[in-house]
Amino acid sequence: MRGEIAILLSAVLMGTLPYFIKSLNLSPFSATFFRFFVGLVFLSIFMVVKKEKPVFSKQLFFLGVFSTGTIFFYITAITYLTAATAALLLYMAPVYVTIFAMLKEGNVSRMSILSLILGIFGLYLLLSPEKEISLGLVSGFISGVFYAGAFIMLNKLGKIYSPMRITFSNLLVGVVLLLPFFRFEFGDLALTLGLGLIPTAIPFTLLSYGMGRVKMEKGPVIALAEPVTAGVVGFAVFNETLSTIQLVGAILVLSAVFLALYEEGE
Repeated sequence: MRGEIAILLSAVLMGTLPYFIKSLNLSPFSATFFRFFVGLVFLSIFMVVKKEKPVFSKQLFFLGVFSTGTIFFYITAITYLTAATAALLLYMAPVYVTIFAMLKEGNVSRMSILSLILGIFGLYLLLSPEKEISLGLVSGFISGVFYAGAFIMLNKLGKIYSPMRITFSNLLVGVVLLLPFFRFEFGDLALTLGLGLIPTAIPFTLLSYGMGRVKMEKGPVIALAEPVTAGVVGFAVFNETLSTIQLVGAILVLSAVFLALYEEGE
């Protein structure tokens, strides 16, 4: 399978996450724990079938920390915001990657500056209905920062380890980190199993596979299918809509992402 196709399928499946989160109605900690734990069970089965053994390293551990942070804060944002707004906050990640590259290399181009201006202004419009800083907004912002770190590491580790080993390590680290905070609350069994399989075990493996086979700047562009899918799910299932101003803001945010990634690819 081509890396681009794997990332696209991964993004579409991850975009179904708001359906499971809002339907289960669990606390963010419990929802994140169940996502990782059930996903880990499925991954263990996949690895037994494929006869792959787990591997562990310091880099895989830190990737797991980034992934756990991304998912926890994203789920928290989904809990308090519309699915589309939460997803777009998450997908400010490529802009943060560009900022990181600018600070690291010390070379600020006009395109980079333009992408940052568009991104910040678009974010302002997107969040204009929010009258004050909220837990959902802060969580959405943090999820994007963690996601940027995960993309950077995943591109490197995807060339070293197999997709299943990366995903297994990711999910195991998440379970270990979240276990002390887990509260014994349970939702619908079918939805919980679906949460661990459809937007977790399968797309995580596909993303690990794809990111190891494409340029780092190309992966996040393809993965923009996720906020689009999340927006469709929010509209179709939960009747969530964005105002005209928010739609303009969303377009500017996505434009900033494309510009940032175009600059990286130059």
